[in-house]
Amino acid sequence: MFAFDGGYDPGQVSHTILLELRRTIERHPAVQHASGEPPGQFIRVVATLDPAILGSEADEGTLTIRWYAGETTDADPEFVFHYSESSGFDCGWHHEPNPHVDRWAHYQERPAANDEYVYEAISFSSLQPVPLLWEILDRLEIRLSNH
Repeated sequence: MFAFDGGYDPGQVSHTILLELRRTIERHPAVQHASGEPPGQFIRVVATLDPAILGSEADEGTLTIRWYAGETTDADPEFVFHYSESSGFDCGWHHEPNPHVDRWAHYQERPAANDEYVYEAISFSSLQPVPLLWEILDRLEIRLSNH
């Protein structure tokens, strides 16, 4: 996406990607509702999930997605796919700077709200938004069925 002056607009690119991710995640059977926030120029997508479909015994689950396309067209995106549920368990797949891991790509988890996060460096099959979303949803289902 380009700004009106012909330059690259990372905010508009990020919004467009989040719009597509919202449309895509709505097709997953565990998703009850997904919305972009704030309306008009998304900075995140929040999806309400049915954790039972993913293998969890929690009553409620939420997946929050943030995506920042980067300041230039060739920059790696920064993103977060962070899941939390009513049991207090939460986890996330992140691609952003974090002092707890050496690389941008990492997984973080804590079993309960008062626990400390445990971090693990990971890799992703793709940094393309839609394939990455499906990969994360697969990883989430595997994690919750083993939780």
